[in-house]
Amino acid sequence: MHITSASTISRRTLLRGIGVSMALPWLESLSFAAGEKTNAAAQPPTRTLVTFTGMGFHSQHWWAKGDGAAMELGPCLKPLEPWKERLVFLRGLWNEQANNGVIHCMQTGNMLSGAPMSKTEVRTGVSFDQLMAQRIGDRTRIPSLVLGCEGPIPGLQDGHPLLYSSHISWSTAVSPTWTETRPALAFDQLFRTDRNRGDRRVVDAVLEDARSLRLRLSLSDRQRFEEYLGSVQEIEGRIKRADIQRDANGWKPTLTAPDRPRPADGIPAEIPEYWKLMNDIVLLAFRTDTTRIATLKYCNDGSAETHTHCGAKDQHHQMAHTQPPELIPLNQFFTSQLAYLCERMSEVKEGDRTLLDNTAIAHCSSMLHGNHDAKQLPIVLLGGAGGKLRGGRVLDYLDSSNRRMCSLFLSLMEWGGLELDRFGDSTERLTGI
Repeated sequence: MHITSASTISRRTLLRGIGVSMALPWLESLSFAAGEKTNAAAQPPTRTLVTFTGMGFHSQHWWAKGDGAAMELGPCLKPLEPWKERLVFLRGLWNEQANNGVIHCMQTGNMLSGAPMSKTEVRTGVSFDQLMAQRIGDRTRIPSLVLGCEGPIPGLQDGHPLLYSSHISWSTAVSPTWTETRPALAFDQLFRTDRNRGDRRVVDAVLEDARSLRLRLSLSDRQRFEEYLGSVQEIEGRIKRADIQRDANGWKPTLTAPDRPRPADGIPAEIPEYWKLMNDIVLLAFRTDTTRIATLKYCNDGSAETHTHCGAKDQHHQMAHTQPPELIPLNQFFTSQLAYLCERMSEVKEGDRTLLDNTAIAHCSSMLHGNHDAKQLPIVLLGGAGGKLRGGRVLDYLDSSNRRMCSLFLSLMEWGGLELDRFGDSTERLTGI
């Protein structure tokens, strides 16, 4: 479908080429050309993003106090200092059912559902992000984007399914949502309709449609559109360079030589570059309105990764239990991902607001700290949720009659466009938020 006249332009126009379909970023010119200026559909959508790191934070250094510009952040949250007026620190929320088990997997599988978890088989509940995808996900080409930076953990521990440790998004009570860990395939989800044409750049494939559209945009939108095309090219190039680097450096297996060919999955060798790349794919998905619902699991609960880039000498799991001072830089690496998302989102203008203004980011973990304390969970919110979320606040629910995580999820779903009377174990939204 090629763009032929201004009267045919709509905000949901796709740029198409051979084997490629690219959704457009939010552009004022398209809304005006379609006569949508006064229509609610002309407003930028609210996006919902959940990010997750396993095993909590350093028990002495996860805190915030005060409000507004005077808010003080504990050491674990220091990377978010520039964004504290966009941050809401939530204390005291919990999933009651997660306290029926004493190992990591039984405190993670219901992170976004609050549902009971079976100890003998894989069975929990549909997560709120997938409920949104099922109910309102048809507003975009992809109902939801589910990404991760660490693969699933198989097997059992004390008879309990370890699969719970590596999935926060669940499509059914017995089926975790497929979590894409390969940047190249995550990128393909956004743009490619024919995955066998990996030899052609996405932007090249849609140049004809792009040229036609460019002539119909305002000067400011034209600059925004050029930046968007550039970001697609830049990320695609980084994925290809990661493949080349892995080919050059070689796979690093425990064997003296690989016993199988290396998958051409485009995963960078270094964790910081990997996580940044996955962040950028989420940003691109939101910026193109390919999806409005995403989860990004940076690491599993019970993760065996050793973050040498942070000066760590032990595995994350071991450090979470022993709580050494070296855990603080690792925790700061986690929260620096949120700072990066805030920075990048704040650079994207959407009318009178920014992508950050139009996004609700909820960062969570399965326990307060690594010694299995799930009686309150570390939660921070960032962004503006389309004008519905006011930052620079600390909200304490520890002694509240309603401190259910599912109450927070009801609020997040409402901000994202799905209003429900009940979800999980809650029939009320979180007060004061």
